Amino acid sequence: VPRPVTATMTSTTAAGPLVLAAALVVALSGCGSGSAESPAAGPSPTGLSAASATAVPDLADAVTNGVDEVNAATALDEALAVLEQSAGYRVSGSPSAGAPLDLTFSAGETAASGEAGAVGRGARGTLTQDGSTFEVLAVDGAVYVRGNLDWLADEVAESARRTLGDKWLLLPDESAQSLATITDPDAFADAVLTPTGTVQSVGVSEIEDVPAVGIRYLDTDATAWLSGVGEPYPLLVERLGATATDGVLRFSDVDEPVTLTAPDADQVVVVEG
Repeated sequence: VPRPVTATMTSTTAAGPLVLAAALVVALSGCGSGSAESPAAGPSPTGLSAASATAVPDLADAVTNGVDEVNAATALDEALAVLEQSAGYRVSGSPSAGAPLDLTFSAGETAASGEAGAVGRGARGTLTQDGSTFEVLAVDGAVYVRGNLDWLADEVAESARRTLGDKWLLLPDESAQSLATITDPDAFADAVLTPTGTVQSVGVSEIEDVPAVGIRYLDTDATAWLSGVGEPYPLLVERLGATATDGVLRFSDVDEPVTLTAPDADQVVVVEG
């Protein structure tokens, strides 16, 4: 029976870029303690950067799910409930310049949709921070990372380059728990959508051909755009001054079942010491 490889290497910094990425996600969201860097120009009249949406006159008539008829806080609660009750969802974009991410979340067997095939709770995808790109796989509380052997050799141990190769590094429990924001579907949705201060509606715009209601977090100047048709799930969350590539998180594949399984044991390296 294949067993994980045990390696002696310092583990305290192994999750460094991932922790930074988690902080960036929170900074972009309504849970941030302050606004992101201010752009040279103010927001567009619709409150959405020109790179990510186009205002359409009288678009409010196209909103059919009632998300525009409730207050801003209630609208966010409804969007959060949609994600928490879904089988899974995908989020992609770049919370900050040079920090793209692409993560697919799975609610596992507890998915409210009851769809077959959702195995394991967690997330998988890629994160980049300070030029370092990592693959992340989280399954039922265990978090594995791989990639960027040069960074691991510099920041963890030179032996990491020889030991890991294309294998997954299993993070210690403490590091794994600190990454819940980017590895658990409910924690991620809560971090992005739950406000800590005042929120207000900024009207309706068209996001990728879908009428969407904008909810602005006044303490961070971030705006969440919620679908105005069908379930009011988030389509986009952006910070003030966002461009097509930076300061934006896009949500897609909501309630699509996702299969997550842990790597084979012989493809895993366990940190020791």
